[in-house]
Amino acid sequence: MIIQLQKLIYIFMRITAFIVICPGFSFKGLPNIFKIGLSFSISIIIYMIIPAIEVEPNMLYFFILVIKEILLGLAMGYITKLIFAAMEIAGQMVDFQVGFSMASVFDPSMGTTASNYGKAYYWLSICVFFLLDMHHKIINALILSFNYIPVTEVGFTGFHTKSIVNLFSLIFELAFNVAAPIIVVVLIVDILLGVISKTVPQINVLMLGMPIKTMISFFISMIMLSWLMKSFGSIIGLIPEYLEAILSL
Repeated sequence: MIIQLQKLIYIFMRITAFIVICPGFSFKGLPNIFKIGLSFSISIIIYMIIPAIEVEPNMLYFFILVIKEILLGLAMGYITKLIFAAMEIAGQMVDFQVGFSMASVFDPSMGTTASNYGKAYYWLSICVFFLLDMHHKIINALILSFNYIPVTEVGFTGFHTKSIVNLFSLIFELAFNVAAPIIVVVLIVDILLGVISKTVPQINVLMLGMPIKTMISFFISMIMLSWLMKSFGSIIGLIPEYLEAILSL
């Protein structure tokens, strides 16, 4: 019974730490009891799959294993959050070019200061996340993590910072690729407004520039909505791949 209890605690700590950070499961509006219940339900399923472990009589080593499981769950959740951050960064790039960056407000659902397009892209990516059934794939990757890193293992070999640096560079690359079309269109509008201000000085370009850029960015976003959904789907589809790649190190 003690062996089963320790095994369940290890699993529950890793799952709970992941659920708390993963954007698809950690909405601010969800009650904490729901998150705990979801974590416990997944833990029971994993408990029935992985083999039994030996009891650890040393309580200090037991707490070290518990901390290791918490840190591992937080690391996996952070990788998932980084992928979602690509869409939010893309929205912030568009906001900066359009002029919405000065209208950033605190978003209690996200827990951070977010701008208009940043929030829109984030919630659009959340919708794509559930439409593509990615929550089931992430749970599957979470279950597979116990095959890569057993609950009784403490030492890690082969892990280096190069993979994390590559992941950060990929996030910024994906964000720029998503935001690039609207940024290019807005830059062209800025060039045209500059030409107009030189040819017709009577026109107040500073007063007309903001609403024109806002309107054009909105229409371009509506035209490119299907492309944005496809891009978000391809980016979110990288989550299980990168989780497995990081764990396999």
